[in-house]
Amino acid sequence: MNLHARPLSAEAFVEFGEVVAHQGNERRHRFALAGAEDLKQAFWVTRIAEAISFPFEVSQLERHPHSDQAFFPLSGQRMLIVVCPSLADGGPDLSGVRAFVSNPGQGVVYRRNVWHSGMSVLDLPSEFVVTMAMEQSASDTDIFLPLERPIQIDFKEAV
Repeated sequence: MNLHARPLSAEAFVEFGEVVAHQGNERRHRFALAGAEDLKQAFWVTRIAEAISFPFEVSQLERHPHSDQAFFPLSGQRMLIVVCPSLADGGPDLSGVRAFVSNPGQGVVYRRNVWHSGMSVLDLPSEFVVTMAMEQSASDTDIFLPLERPIQIDFKEAV
């Protein structure tokens, strides 16, 4: 499968979650993170050591059945965001897969159970604050699915 990534926008991403960026003229722009009531919010900083280039191949998707998951860039880096809806049985609907490239300073909140690729960045240095609800004993906090056929992503930057 070949896919062309497009610039990330709140309107294009609304089916899968929320774009985290300041909007409007108010001092604060609030957003919510949903998680099961019996789970605790966990926060951590993650560092991605290697940047990707296009074309790029996505060979695995993941989802989180108990919580939204949010990524907040600390270094202004751009990231590749690959998402798709779910089928009735909960598996990924690869016919609806979409790819986006964020602008510097944009983060994302993936809704609970949204299939997405792992974090891939276009710029270094690359550090993120990540948050999601977790329980230490939960064995299904992260569901990973190797794809039978990888998704090829390309992206042409505007000049």
